[in-house]
Amino acid sequence: AKAHILGPADLYVKTGSALSLTCILSQGPHDLGTIFWYKGSNIIEYKEVEGNEVAMEPRIRLKTEWTEQLTSRLTIEKLTPGDSGNYSCVPTMAEASSVNVHVIN
Repeated sequence: AKAHILGPADLYVKTGSALSLTCILSQGPHDLGTIFWYKGSNIIEYKEVEGNEVAMEPRIRLKTEWTEQLTSRLTIEKLTPGDSGNYSCVPTMAEASSVNVHVIN
């Protein structure tokens, strides 16, 4: 199984706008496990609050839904050039997928 981030492999977004990445993991024969998001080699940390995933950084939101597939959405608001980089969706039970995000003025 392999995760799939929707959209192009290179994404150009304007400074100050929001980035939304959606990663889909289709149902396999086994437990789908869970998905972690990375920027470069750093994991995007979050905690669970009342059943919701809350990123440690207020501009970042994560939402994961289990239906017949596993869908994880990463949203980053008020983008800055420092948000540029390689973002990857890394499932515990499948191959990762990544995109290059370019924040432009």
